[in-house]
Amino acid sequence: MHTYLVEGEPLTLIDTGPYTPDALRALRAGLADLGYAPSDLERIVITHAHTDHFGLTGVLAEASGAQVWAHALARPAIEDWADYTAQREPFWYDVLLASGVPAAQAEQSARLYQGMRRLQTHTHVDRLLDEGDSFEMAGQAWQALYCPGHSPTLICFYQPESRLLIGNDHLLAHISSNAIVEPPLAGESERRKPLIDYWRSLCRVFELDTALVLPGHGEAVADHRSLISQRFTFYEQRLARLRSELANEPRTVWQLAGALFRKLDAVDTFLAASEIIGHLDVLADKGQVVVHSDSHGVWKYELQTALPARVLPLE
Repeated sequence: MHTYLVEGEPLTLIDTGPYTPDALRALRAGLADLGYAPSDLERIVITHAHTDHFGLTGVLAEASGAQVWAHALARPAIEDWADYTAQREPFWYDVLLASGVPAAQAEQSARLYQGMRRLQTHTHVDRLLDEGDSFEMAGQAWQALYCPGHSPTLICFYQPESRLLIGNDHLLAHISSNAIVEPPLAGESERRKPLIDYWRSLCRVFELDTALVLPGHGEAVADHRSLISQRFTFYEQRLARLRSELANEPRTVWQLAGALFRKLDAVDTFLAASEIIGHLDVLADKGQVVVHSDSHGVWKYELQTALPARVLPLE
């Protein structure tokens, strides 16, 4: 997990790491190497509302008095994770049951997020960032880019002159970011289709004139267009595999997950279900699958006869 310190006025930390002794020790050491302490921070910018990216926010804000900036949809998690997840656990549980996951395993997986409370602290969000917002770091103007998919709360930061993108978990060199199924957002009646959102966001970043992408994990990305093209090749292969699995008979999300992945623990159960649902959303959007609920409310996906097409054009 990476955090980034941007020197100058105001001294800005982008993401914090989780609230663990090791993470706090590493952050303090990294700041000390540059001649700073947590109390010197003036601004903390959170890229998205996942625990590993904002867990230390409360500790650092209390130590420094720094302002905390984030997307509006990230605000509830940063300010009160317990309430935020309490509204989501029933949704996740219902989704897992509808996916065909056994009830005991679905309950264990859905409640997993309760344990993440120990990995975070909380604080007030002082400023909300959204698409098109401009702000200054290190004497340069940066643009906020709203890039939903991996999280509906995710924002990237782009500096046109240096062609630098702080991409956090939107684009990772070593792995495709999981597009996690979330409940309907405030003011919306249906859940978003996160993988479709993610692919659109990837296409947007593909068009940026970018020399380097700084990620939330792993090494920096110098050739973002080649990496994004590789990602879409992988997605097309995954779609083809799902069409093949559905060729003989309708199947549940959990049956498809069992065909594609090895034995899944509580963490992997929800991530695998999210990934399969995301790809099925794409196939449904293309008219290549339809879904019906059986008498127990479990979704069954059935292959249609439409010919497969490319996922999304990159040209």
